[in-house]
Amino acid sequence: MGAPFGVRGWVKVSSYTDPPEGIAAYGDWELVGSFGTEQVRVLGWKRAGRQIAVQIEGLSSRDDARRLTGAEVRVDRSRLPPVGPGEYYWHDLLGLQGFSTAGEPLGRIDGFLELPAHPVLVLEGERQRLVPLVPERLVEVDLDAGRVTLDWHPDD
Repeated sequence: MGAPFGVRGWVKVSSYTDPPEGIAAYGDWELVGSFGTEQVRVLGWKRAGRQIAVQIEGLSSRDDARRLTGAEVRVDRSRLPPVGPGEYYWHDLLGLQGFSTAGEPLGRIDGFLELPAHPVLVLEGERQRLVPLVPERLVEVDLDAGRVTLDWHPDD
């Protein structure tokens, strides 16, 4: 969750759904932040620059909305649409071990960076590696084996 939007309790949200306003369609969210965990209901949304702003039930002021800044939005996995062949939720890739096409270890997938051109995998190992998350680099994903094969040289 981002900063408050206006003075009536709306709050900005960085969404990774496509389209971004798709996150609002889930309606019921779990928020996790410095305040703990809280179940909330989304009443509406509107564009806020590159983000969206949402109206959450029970929030009526800027101070109410400010309390949620920095919170993570969670939606129950069972409510997400199924992925197609060769598609993955980012969450499914977290913790997988990355290897080059030659089988050399590149590190564990620790996170993602959402950059303007494309997302980037953050791999942690003997050093941090940033690998573009594009079809040309993502060769194979084996969720059962806990590994990802990437077209990436260990020295890069």
